[in-house]
Amino acid sequence: MWGEVIILAAVQALAEFLPVSSSGHLVLVPALAGWTDPFLTGLTLSVALHVGTGLALVIALWSDWVWLARGLVGKGHSVQLARRLLAALVGSTLLIGLIALPLRGWLTTLRDPTLAAVLLIVFGLGLAAADRFGTSRRDLTSTPFAFWVAIGLSQFAALVPGVSRAGITMTVARGLGVERQAAARFSLFLLAPAVAGAGLVQFVDVAIGGKPVGSIPLLIGATLVAAVVGAAAVRWLLRFVARHSLAAFAIYRVAAGTLALILLLTLRA
Repeated sequence: MWGEVIILAAVQALAEFLPVSSSGHLVLVPALAGWTDPFLTGLTLSVALHVGTGLALVIALWSDWVWLARGLVGKGHSVQLARRLLAALVGSTLLIGLIALPLRGWLTTLRDPTLAAVLLIVFGLGLAAADRFGTSRRDLTSTPFAFWVAIGLSQFAALVPGVSRAGITMTVARGLGVERQAAARFSLFLLAPAVAGAGLVQFVDVAIGGKPVGSIPLLIGATLVAAVVGAAAVRWLLRFVARHSLAAFAIYRVAAGTLALILLLTLRA
C-alpha cells in the first residue's frame, strides 16, 4: 500500500503542475496497474494529495504570493498589475466553482481511462499548435484583463480527466499571444485556488459522508511526497519554459495517450 500511495503522490505532484493532466494520469495509472481509482473510493487520499500540491505552490512561489498580497495595500504600477491578476484569479475561479459544483456527480462519470487517453492526445496536439503558431508579444504587464479572465475560465475544460488545468491554460494563453514564462506563471497562479477549492470540496464530502479516514501516517506521507515533488516540479517548469518550447510536453502527451490506448485495448482483449 505504501508503494502505491507514494507512486500516486509523485504522479499527482508532477502532473498537476506540468501540462500533462494529473487527473488523467490518476485515472490511467490505477487502471493500467490494476489498482482502485483513488478518487472514487479513497477521497481522504485525494484530499491529502491536494493538500500536498497546495503546499508545493506556497513553497515554490512564496515571493510571488508576497508580491500579490502587497498588491492589495500598496500603490503604483506593479500594485495595479498585482490587483488585476488577483481579480482575474478570483473572478474566474468563482465562476468555474459556481458552474462545477452542481455538476460534480456528472463529472465523476467522465473518469474513464479510454477517454482520458484520447484527451491526452487531442489536447496535446492543441498545446503543440498553440505554442508553435502563437506569438509572444504579451507578458504579465501587457496582457489585457479580459485575456487573463478567458485563460482562467478555460480551466472548466480541465474538469474532465485528460485535459489538464496547466495544459489548457497554457494553450489558451499561448494562443492569445502570451509569452511562455508569463503563461506558465499565471497557470501556476490559477492552480492555487483550484487546488484549494478541490481539496476543500473533497474534505467536506468525506466529513459529511462519514467515511473512514484511513491510515494517518499513510496520508501524511502522501502529503509530504506531493509537497516535495510538486515544489521541485514548479521550479523546474519555470526554468524550462525560459529556454525551451512546450513541444516536449505535447510529444509526451501524444506518446503517453497512444501507449495507454494500446495497453487498455490489450487488457480488454
